[in-house]
Amino acid sequence: MATPFENFLVKFEESFKGKKSIIYSVLANIFSMRIIGNKTHGDLAEIALTEYINQFVDGFSAKHTGKEKFRAKEFEEDIRVKNLETKEEIPISIKTYGSGPLQLSTNKDSSMFSYLRKVVRDGEITSLPEIKKILSNPCFADFSGVNVLPLIYTEKGMSFKVIVFELKQAYEAVRHIKFIEPRKLGKKMTFPIYKFYDSKGEYIFEVRYGDVKANALQRGMWTHTENAQSHFKQLLSGSYELNEPLINLISKILVSPKEKHEEILKLFPKSKEKSVI
Repeated sequence: MATPFENFLVKFEESFKGKKSIIYSVLANIFSMRIIGNKTHGDLAEIALTEYINQFVDGFSAKHTGKEKFRAKEFEEDIRVKNLETKEEIPISIKTYGSGPLQLSTNKDSSMFSYLRKVVRDGEITSLPEIKKILSNPCFADFSGVNVLPLIYTEKGMSFKVIVFELKQAYEAVRHIKFIEPRKLGKKMTFPIYKFYDSKGEYIFEVRYGDVKANALQRGMWTHTENAQSHFKQLLSGSYELNEPLINLISKILVSPKEKHEEILKLFPKSKEKSVI
């Protein structure tokens, strides 16, 4: 039986159909924000996808949860999508990353790494029953409730893809868990990592070190968009160009009064729901 997130993805993918689908412009606009700053495009991607869903995805509305007070702490989410028929709400985490390493979860309580330290320690496990037991532990099993939607781009080739990591398939493929001790790379030391491999010894994902006080990039579950390619489902791919007029427009809007913004907003169609505020 399909999950609510999978049902949403069906409609999301259907919205791409058509020779001049607006999604290509939306993604080009998002990736163009890299010109402004390294983190800007990620934050604006959340707002852009929320508005896109409200305008173009049939049967669903969306709300950007961002920094709002009601943001549910038990979920890793950036936007909350609602099925307009069932009224069910779906928390979704948007990941806008360059091709390569991809963080699937920050695992804020560091439960994954802590559990692996107790069970695998500094060694490795190849016993399938033991591996299944590890992946059925709540710290891993509960992660299946996190809905991650990655928007991946390659700046050099100006290409992109919208993909989804197939977690269930990935868990079922694991045949080897191995501890990788810290090592020196240049002048820096790496952090300890547990890597998960399939029966062919090919990489699937990893769990990085990091306690609850650590930087988010030092902890959680990570994978790689190229090295673990077989565990992703691709929804869309294409190329993009930088939207220079958009960047210039933003600079003008930021130094204009509220009245001008209200005037500009009248040029755009109404959405099913207010995307942000």
